[in-house]
Amino acid sequence: MRTFRGIAVAILIVALVGGIAGCNKVDAVAKVNGDYITRAEFDRIYTQVEQQMGGEISEEDALAYKKQLLDMMIESVLITQEAEKQGADLSVEAVNQSITELMGGETDQAVIEEQVVAAGLTMEDLRKSVRDQLARDFISKKASQEASSGTLPETYSLLEHILVADEATANDLYAQIEAGGDFAALAAANSTDPGSAADGGSLGWSPTTAYVPQFADAADALAVGEVSKPVQSDYGWHIIRKVDEIKAGEPVADAPAELQEMLSANGAEIALQEYVKRLRDAAEIEYLDETLKPTE
Repeated sequence: MRTFRGIAVAILIVALVGGIAGCNKVDAVAKVNGDYITRAEFDRIYTQVEQQMGGEISEEDALAYKKQLLDMMIESVLITQEAEKQGADLSVEAVNQSITELMGGETDQAVIEEQVVAAGLTMEDLRKSVRDQLARDFISKKASQEASSGTLPETYSLLEHILVADEATANDLYAQIEAGGDFAALAAANSTDPGSAADGGSLGWSPTTAYVPQFADAADALAVGEVSKPVQSDYGWHIIRKVDEIKAGEPVADAPAELQEMLSANGAEIALQEYVKRLRDAAEIEYLDETLKPTE
């Protein structure tokens, strides 16, 4: 049920981020502070995402996933632009050193290129990707050093769910819950998601942006303590319960202890999110493909 973000991040970091064009006439999907994200690059990465997900992205979900992907690419451009401005070492030498480390100390360029090509990439793909990762590491470190707000960058929800294969079973379980059935017990006995079923259906704390669109939309619509009617995603049929929630902008100190522990472990990423938000607020971002523009 998780969104493709984790998969796509791996692709962006390890393989395919980059492809910003500086020419005046270019087929592009967006422009970020004057730098273009070309349609060719966007389509190429999206194809990789589809392949990583087994080529099973439904037509109705495709647009939502494409918007997520463009959002991530814009973030990467902003980070790299800021790292360059701040004087990060993104030189050819630094990139080559990182590639050597990535390849386990291998220095023979022919061997490295052979491995990269075998993975379906090009050396230019790898160099662009590594350069952007160096930029991200630089800005992440800077963000951690500057972080002082101590507030949540986005809303976090504590969710439980029951996942089953068919609508009839989902409707039957929902009826049992509505009649007073124990959600955790029903999840443990019936959910096909083994990880959460073992914990009474609990998915732990997470922003709903971490989930696929249908699941996220249903979860966002719930009040704390409320249970959703069965909702379908590519994974099957879900019944979702919102156990707790804390809104974006709230002090981390006010969050439940379990969430605070998780946030502490992920503090660097949270600091980076806040830093990137400031970059976005100050950036000139033009969506050249209107269909990919975020929903207001």
